[in-house]
Amino acid sequence: MHRWMTNGTIVNVRNPDIRQVFMEADFLPELRRRISERLQFPVNRIFYEAERNSVRIVVESFLTAPGLRFASRFSFLKRTVVHYFNNLAWLTGTANSNTVEYRAKSHGVARMRNPFDLDLMAAVVVGAFEALEKRPLRSFWKKENGDYLLRVEIIEEKPELSERLEVDFPPAKEGDYHLQLCPRCGLPTGLKHLEWRGKEGTIIDRRRDIRIINLDGYAPCLVNRELVRELGDDAKSIIIEAEREYTARMLDDLEIRGGGLAEQRHDLLRELLSLLPLYGQGLATDIDYNPGGTLRVWVDNPYDEYLIAGRLAAFYQVLEEKEAKVDWSRPEPSSVNYLLTPK
Repeated sequence: MHRWMTNGTIVNVRNPDIRQVFMEADFLPELRRRISERLQFPVNRIFYEAERNSVRIVVESFLTAPGLRFASRFSFLKRTVVHYFNNLAWLTGTANSNTVEYRAKSHGVARMRNPFDLDLMAAVVVGAFEALEKRPLRSFWKKENGDYLLRVEIIEEKPELSERLEVDFPPAKEGDYHLQLCPRCGLPTGLKHLEWRGKEGTIIDRRRDIRIINLDGYAPCLVNRELVRELGDDAKSIIIEAEREYTARMLDDLEIRGGGLAEQRHDLLRELLSLLPLYGQGLATDIDYNPGGTLRVWVDNPYDEYLIAGRLAAFYQVLEEKEAKVDWSRPEPSSVNYLLTPK
């Protein structure tokens, strides 16, 4: 389904406008919790509507495949498409899903094990069915015998917030970065630590024994755009700090240490920046690093400017063994110029 491009993005093979990323499964739920606690009001709906719209766009692109496009036109064949949705759940590591009931133009019920997050998983399913039914839907969860039943049903209209969180496709710059790919499966060899556990509906990073998911590359940007628009600098600092802590924890788990000679720090920086295109998060094209001082990084096609700022802050922290202040500018739509200096 995916192709790793030379410009730091992962795209859908049928539609190169559709972007995908890999991330820790609990990052978005944790970011949602942090923002809600810090601001003392829930922001769940923003996350839900962003994910719903992003998945709808992605699934619409999947349904352009000849067989799926044909099946989606006829009620008696739509169950084939629903089976495809169940397969997507375990392929992306978001859940193990099986259809309990489906009635075209009305409702569907799925039995799920290991949904990565109840709110966001519901948004994923609603977005997928909206692509199939061409109508808005709502969702309901029910716990049963250790599993979860998710029911989605057609409604008249979406909330106004959903209309504000529609996806647009920023233009992607070309690049010339080549990952080493496995000749058998086509995945980058840098992802050999990931294990797809189909019966569980999970993807596991074996090095750290944590869960990874493969999601559309738009929901985090939509969420952060709306949060910053509504809440301003408070939202920015929470987002950046959450990503910095997550990345710093990952690097600590992997026992990646900085310090040392200038040449060693340069080598480590290049290794760290190579993680961005591996996970579909962007491409560092130019670097200006003065060990013991400043770090400037130009990133093309960042999947979210705030999350990349937090990730670079964690890289700087490992390299310099001190925290960084991050500033950035956007000289063109698909490039961000980051400047990191000691706090």
